[in-house]
Amino acid sequence: MRGQIWYIALLIGVMGLVRFGLGLIGYIEPYWLMEQLGVPAVSNIQMPYIIRVWAIRDIVLTVLVISAQGNSVTKLLLACIAIDLTDIVSAHLSGTAGLFSVAETWSLQMTAIAALVPEFTALVLLVARRNHEQVNT
Repeated sequence: MRGQIWYIALLIGVMGLVRFGLGLIGYIEPYWLMEQLGVPAVSNIQMPYIIRVWAIRDIVLTVLVISAQGNSVTKLLLACIAIDLTDIVSAHLSGTAGLFSVAETWSLQMTAIAALVPEFTALVLLVARRNHEQVNT
């Protein structure tokens, strides 16, 4: 992210706040986060472990994206987008299978969408900026 235009850095920062914030809360207080997302721990006693795994993944991704330079930012954003898309599909499939209610499924999907929107927008702007610079050189 270092060396980016302010609006791209801002979008990556928003994505980082969402990912890191939810990750930190999920790692420290998985039961509280599960309650906020509408995923009861009673129905799945392994869920706190899964929440912590997800939390560490998002914390590490945030640190990697924030500290990245050059083309590695684009690659990391692509990875983040792929992860968020699979999170959305996984929540949908779990809801379809009856593991979560409609509200719980939407809650899980919205956490991924909250990071997906700014990271996808940042990626589009990065690619457009690179293409514009290549045309002008």
